[in-house]
Amino acid sequence: MVEGLILLAGVYAAISPWVVHFSAGEPNITVSNLIVGITVGLIGLGLTMVPERMFRMAWVIAPLGVWLLISPWVVTAAHGARAGIIWNNCWLGAITLLLGCAAMGLTVGVTRRGPR
Repeated sequence: MVEGLILLAGVYAAISPWVVHFSAGEPNITVSNLIVGITVGLIGLGLTMVPERMFRMAWVIAPLGVWLLISPWVVTAAHGARAGIIWNNCWLGAITLLLGCAAMGLTVGVTRRGPR
């Protein structure tokens, strides 16, 4: 269940610059969201299709959620981001962080031979 939500969060992160209408003057945040969204989406897809091979990659999702949270201030530091970009990335980053923590919780105690 968490894996599917991670996939959806990744797809939304990738398309959010066009859904929220990031301005043309903000290409860096657009590229950042696109790359992070594709990465989270691919990890989510891998977790849904082959979880036994991808369970260690679940640990990457939480830091990507943190990056989504702070990226409006880091990437657009020169002239600041619009309120829509900030709200979008804060909500999306918090959700991705929580889903990443949930995915990490699913992998605790799993070894190469399977669950205990």
